[in-house]
Amino acid sequence: MERKKNYKNVFIVIIAILGLIAVCIGGTYAYFTATATSNPQTITTGTLTATYKTGQDINAADIIPTTEASATEHHFSITNDGSDTAELNLSFTELSLTKGGSAAQSANLKWTLYEASDESYTESGSSIASGDFSSTSSPLPIKDGISINAKETKYYVLKIWLNETGSVQNEDQGMTFSTKIRADVE
Repeated sequence: MERKKNYKNVFIVIIAILGLIAVCIGGTYAYFTATATSNPQTITTGTLTATYKTGQDINAADIIPTTEASATEHHFSITNDGSDTAELNLSFTELSLTKGGSAAQSANLKWTLYEASDESYTESGSSIASGDFSSTSSPLPIKDGISINAKETKYYVLKIWLNETGSVQNEDQGMTFSTKIRADVE
């Protein structure tokens, strides 16, 4: 009889320890998830540092038609920390465009990339790249062959919007969009 009590006590202690571990892991995950989405995210690879002022993740649901002037802006910078000039390629990754839970494409969902003059993210002139999401292959190139000198930082403004066509856009209703921006060195 005493042996059964010992097994029961050991079983209760093991369950309590496993429960405590699960609570600690869940709390840690919740903390780091909230922190990662609320602060600017910085990623350093080799000689480049990418700082996503508005976050690396871009998400939109139930997008409504608008113009580029009213588009959602995403700000990021790329710094070449190395001692040589770097050639940079920007692309959309983890691209998902769905409608009613199924994969979709849209020539009316547009994007334009501008180079900004400084950390104020004021656009400097005309766009350096633009396109749409009529193809949702991932990675989807944004701009290749951007030259960044050693110790230089370049600032970018990416605008994404559902283009207002002036007619009924039923085919564009109910879309959900998500992607990330990736910077690679050639």
